[in-house]
Amino acid sequence: MVYHELEVVNINFNQLNVISNIIENSGRYLKKILLRPYEIVDLGFDDFNENSLNFICKVYENCPSIEHLSIVFPPLKRHFTEFEKLLKICQNLKSLLIVLSNTVDNETHENFLKNGEELLKVLISSGPINLKEIRFGNGFRFSLGNWEEFLEKWRIRRALSIFTVDRIYMREDYTKLINKYKGDGVIKSFEYLRHVDLDNYCINDLLVELADYVVDIFNKLCCKLRTIVAEYNLVILYSQFE
Repeated sequence: MVYHELEVVNINFNQLNVISNIIENSGRYLKKILLRPYEIVDLGFDDFNENSLNFICKVYENCPSIEHLSIVFPPLKRHFTEFEKLLKICQNLKSLLIVLSNTVDNETHENFLKNGEELLKVLISSGPINLKEIRFGNGFRFSLGNWEEFLEKWRIRRALSIFTVDRIYMREDYTKLINKYKGDGVIKSFEYLRHVDLDNYCINDLLVELADYVVDIFNKLCCKLRTIVAEYNLVILYSQFE
């Protein structure tokens, strides 16, 4: 099945390979892929590694206009390589929601820092020029040094709105650093969110767009109605003079 001119994919509780198939047959017009990463059905299963890699490939192969993307993948070298390729190709990307998840139980603080360091390297080297919002989920953590290095190198780019579910960034040393780069205009805003709020931003965006669409349709109908009424009154007035 081909989904001609599809612009938004918003799917919950599904498998990545199913979503990848939709992306592949979307007609290359997709602007938003909005997922709840923690609700991916194959998360934690053996085929997650391959399915998540395939998902990344399908995005950069079929979504040249993508602006908003939710993505989840394991912190493996080949996945980071493909993710970096995605960032280089999808230059219209404005907003990212990123979650790293591994099928292997190795969620230690040291591994989180290692994952975070690799993620920041990819973002700073290949982040699209339009990228202005990043939502950081689980599976990684930024050391104070790596965090400062990233923000310093981001100075020449657009100011970032940053969201996170990790409370470590509420510590005094992180807060001081974040406020410094807020003052310098590198960070536009920085917020700590619950997991549900990190995921639900996609729903909020859709509701806003739907409301705008309804208002636009209503205004057009009102304009059309006024035109019809004006023409009707003109006909009546013309009839009275005959």
